[in-house]
Amino acid sequence: MENLDVVVEQAHLVTLAKTPRVALAELVWNAIDADATNIALDVEFGALGGPEKITVIDNGTGIAPDDRKQTFGALGHSWKRLTQQSLGGRALHGKRGEGRWAALGIGDSVRWTSVAESTADGRVRFTISANKAELKRFAVSDLSPALDAETGVTVEIAALSQRGAAYAESDAVVEDLLTTFALHIEQYGLDLSWRRQHLDVEALKKDQVDIPVLVEGVDGSITLTVIEWKSAVQRHLYLCDAAGNSLHDMKPGIQAPGYHFTGYVKWAGFAADADLLTLEDGAPEPIKSVLDATREALKTHFASKEEERSAKLIKQWRDEDSYPFRKPPKNKIEEAARGIFDIVAVAAAPVVEKSDFASRKFSLELLKNAVETSPSSIRHILEEVLNLPPEQANELSDLIKKTSLGALLRAGNQVLGRLEFLTGLEQIINDRQLKKLVTERRQLHRILAEETWVFREEYALTVDDNTLRTALRSHTGLLGRDDLTPGDLDEPVVDSDGRVIVVDMMLSRVIEQSRNHREHIVIELKRPSVSIGKHQLDQIENYAQTVASDNRFAAVQTTWEFWIVGDEIDPRIKHKFGQGNLPEDVYQDYSEDGRRVTIRAVTWARIIQDARHRMKFVKDALGYDPDSEASINYLRERHGKVLPSVFMPKASANDENEGAFSV
Repeated sequence: MENLDVVVEQAHLVTLAKTPRVALAELVWNAIDADATNIALDVEFGALGGPEKITVIDNGTGIAPDDRKQTFGALGHSWKRLTQQSLGGRALHGKRGEGRWAALGIGDSVRWTSVAESTADGRVRFTISANKAELKRFAVSDLSPALDAETGVTVEIAALSQRGAAYAESDAVVEDLLTTFALHIEQYGLDLSWRRQHLDVEALKKDQVDIPVLVEGVDGSITLTVIEWKSAVQRHLYLCDAAGNSLHDMKPGIQAPGYHFTGYVKWAGFAADADLLTLEDGAPEPIKSVLDATREALKTHFASKEEERSAKLIKQWRDEDSYPFRKPPKNKIEEAARGIFDIVAVAAAPVVEKSDFASRKFSLELLKNAVETSPSSIRHILEEVLNLPPEQANELSDLIKKTSLGALLRAGNQVLGRLEFLTGLEQIINDRQLKKLVTERRQLHRILAEETWVFREEYALTVDDNTLRTALRSHTGLLGRDDLTPGDLDEPVVDSDGRVIVVDMMLSRVIEQSRNHREHIVIELKRPSVSIGKHQLDQIENYAQTVASDNRFAAVQTTWEFWIVGDEIDPRIKHKFGQGNLPEDVYQDYSEDGRRVTIRAVTWARIIQDARHRMKFVKDALGYDPDSEASINYLRERHGKVLPSVFMPKASANDENEGAFSV
């Protein structure tokens, strides 16, 4: 027995003791580099049932006895540095001589027993031992004859670490070995087994394809091999040399719900800069460009597969009448909803397809309703109702959040509602009977309090049919008057005649670019049948003067607008508007004590016209123009509690009151 001491810093050797996953793979790579065709990994359990020893046995050429002292006596010395191939013609994986320490990442004690051919003594056996307590020292035995023994190496790892023992007992080992060595199992016909379970790639894979990856300015061929598995695996993208030897693995970084795959990108350039691969997306060029192009190739591949699979499944569901969409989409919002549904339903197909027709039809209808009404609830349905694995449910949920379809659906549903509301409001304003039936405070006011966007975007409703003192009490910050005392807030806001001011609505906002600038709009609503005359104009002017003269509203950099809204402007007062360079709907525009005050008379027709103009681009993009029925239905669903009974659908013709107006 002879001790070999490695001349190197202890701290560096500690870093070479890898994680159990990497360490076990390193032992298999060593066996493959030694031309092994049979590699058996096993675990021995102790009396208490816990794993005590891991063995790796191969039938390769063994460790060359003539070089054993040089090989284990110096870091960086490896026979692999002197050649590009094994004796059997295989491309070699490691050349640094660091792998012998990797096994100490599993346990504290490692022993290699090698049977190999020596130059002088023929076939011999010897052992090499290492201990984590003495990383610099290897104990090498004398040679003994082994004429009848098969060549190969047996590695025994004992005194397993807590992590090593936990890994040995986990289901992850089979998956890790399968995905790491799948290409070599097929290429070299390896018989690789874990605890007597042989890894049959052909039986476990569902599909395999080679995809050329093109990167401008990068020399050498780049090939992406994608293996799709029949059962779930952790996704990995292996960065390999040109021969397929893995140098580093990382997450693929793509969304592909429902697909269980492993990617292997083979490029000679990875071997030249192997130390940089751990940087992954932070690696310099051209590595980064190769990784980006690989991801795009993966996305394109699975998008094509998904399109093919989706078309086949949807046709099947249509044929059996379980597909919940039976009419073509009317607009881009419906197209988006259907697109999201198809993605989710096809991903959930393995679960959905196991059920009978009635259950399948119900499940698909449930998903349809979730997509159309509450995309955020899709994850709950997938996980709790359809029993989809949490990882896949999360992936689908994230996909919906990130996809342009999801964004279009979320924004589109709101836009469609707004378009339908405008059409419904226009009907109320223009229909002679309806405009008489709708009251100002009880109905129109209550509806518009929930649709303030129709006046201006990005304003918050700060007063709803209440006094200006209430606004002061509730919104001192928004009004820019945090300095007001409780005593200041107790006094009512009154006009010059001592009357308390009650406003229909007040909208407010703080300009994002300037936190000190505030804008407020005080709106006085008149029912659609009431025109704006001198009395109405005096009323809104009185509001403006009251605010302008009350020091409690005297915040600097503040704009106040006062709107009187009605059917039309009385011709007898039209000359009062648009004086000088003022817009045609402005009566007065002046500044007082740092406050700018504007008084407007706005018709319902103008409000609708301006709102339509703001939404025209989106409306044209969506290709949606709501009809009267859709608009009235929107008003019924959202504002049915405050609408006149004439808007409500009749139960039957017999229930209709004679002469009643029917919408």
